[in-house]
Amino acid sequence: MSSLKLALCVIAIGFVAGCTAYREVPPAKKQEIGGIFRVEPASSWSALKTGRGEIWTVDGFGLERLAFITNVADGSPLLSQSQSKEAPTFHKDMTATDVVDLYEAMLTSNGYSQIKVVNLRPHSISGQDAFRFDYSGFDDKGLAKRGMVVALIDAEKGLNLALYEAAEEHYFEAYKIDAEKVLGSLEKI
Repeated sequence: MSSLKLALCVIAIGFVAGCTAYREVPPAKKQEIGGIFRVEPASSWSALKTGRGEIWTVDGFGLERLAFITNVADGSPLLSQSQSKEAPTFHKDMTATDVVDLYEAMLTSNGYSQIKVVNLRPHSISGQDAFRFDYSGFDDKGLAKRGMVVALIDAEKGLNLALYEAAEEHYFEAYKIDAEKVLGSLEKI
């Protein structure tokens, strides 16, 4: 096989594989995520499964996204692809403030800068104690981002996060109401 044909085959396989990874998340249909959360979106999203949850978007992950990071076990990093020994890790005895610090460390390790975390407050998911916080910062490309995070520490399922992050200019406000509806619909399974 010529190198041109081989290259075209590899590209075609990449396109086919890339197309099958996304799925539609229809509005008003409850979605189960990671065996811990159930949510009900108010609008359509596109979803991609990750090693430790799902990411939803409308216009693209770099512009806005809802992310669900689930089942983070004691001693594990937030992101399953973190192979670095210095990757910040979750510990089951962490407080809300510790988890905020862990999340900020994860953002920093992914190239974020000038991170400000504000408004740490109690929250409840299906009667279980949880907490929320908001943040802002600049991603590794210098784009200003804003986000809001709901966190639940579960004795069996570890740390679980549901978050909305978007580019501060236009996108954060454009999808904030829809994101709040998803975060507000969080139920523990």
